[in-house]
Amino acid sequence: MPIKMNEDTIKIAGLSLPLAARLFADGAEAGADRLLLLLLSLSVAYAWGANFARRDERAIGQGLIPYVLMFVVFLPSPVSLVSAGVAISFGSIFGREVFGGKPIMPPALIALAFALFSYPDGGFQVRHLLNQTPDPVFAAACVAGGAIYLWKGFLEWRVAAGALLGSALGSQLMIGSISWEQPLLGAYIAGVLFLAASTESAPRAASARWVQGLLVGVLVMVIRIADPDQPDGIIFAALLGCLFAPLLDRALMWRPLRG
Repeated sequence: MPIKMNEDTIKIAGLSLPLAARLFADGAEAGADRLLLLLLSLSVAYAWGANFARRDERAIGQGLIPYVLMFVVFLPSPVSLVSAGVAISFGSIFGREVFGGKPIMPPALIALAFALFSYPDGGFQVRHLLNQTPDPVFAAACVAGGAIYLWKGFLEWRVAAGALLGSALGSQLMIGSISWEQPLLGAYIAGVLFLAASTESAPRAASARWVQGLLVGVLVMVIRIADPDQPDGIIFAALLGCLFAPLLDRALMWRPLRG
């Protein structure tokens, strides 16, 4: 008899691969700090989930563990427990619980965006990214995890493909050539597959999904190349892409009224 896995189990399996790659790159001490951060974040997210569930007389809902795993995976290195706890709280409240435990966009994206704006020097993203060494191991782990997401329908492939095309276009416009190393830098692959291409926030129209991906890809290159500090850019780009999803649907699915 085949074993049926619920949505959370499949997402955890997909995210465990990039998490393992992060821990491998961290080394023993930093890896232990990341695992401690993971435990703290799980505790904070569960506390908020249980509190809202009790108040609203409902179940906590799926997605809590994948949300925290995704948040921890995106961190380039362990960060302050206090700032991470505040970011996780913000993402839990405004990304999950106020919607009855059913997010309209990835809660990890909201938590990470809050952390970047609130703690710009808190280590939540890499600075001077173009001086960093590409990490093909982490990128490959994200692709493998993304394949699991795609297989189970949690990933919109048109958004992901559009982001790659948009990055190639943005690189060509900004520096006159396509930079093939860009997807291997920072959290680019993770951001495209697990945040920008999430079916939770993708537009309904196929054409709008292509446009959303193109927007995300171009914006990442503009941020990375034009900003003197060269931040990662994928979180901000994915956030804008998710926010513009309803507008893209309205624009591309619009039909004039017939008199």
